[in-house]
Amino acid sequence: MDEHEIQETCSGGFHRVLLNNLNSFTSQRERADEFGDYILETDVPLAKVFFYNRLLPGMLKGEDEYVVIGGVYEVSIATL
Repeated sequence: MDEHEIQETCSGGFHRVLLNNLNSFTSQRERADEFGDYILETDVPLAKVFFYNRLLPGMLKGEDEYVVIGGVYEVSIATL
C-alpha cells in the first residue's frame, strides 16, 4: 500500500486511492492473496480495462488478470 496515495477515507470503509498508470487485478480473491498483504476491491469501468487475456482466445495465456488503466478509484482494502 506504500506505493498508492490514499486521497480520502470515505464512508462504508471505502478509500479514494490514486492507482499507478497500469495495474493488475483479478476476479478471483484466492488468486489476489498470492500477491501481497493487502487486497484492493473496486468496480472498474469497462473503458478503463486495457487488456484481458480472454479477449484473444488461444493467445497470451497467463494469470487470468485484468490490466487496468490507473487513476482515482474508490476501493475497499482488506488485509490477510
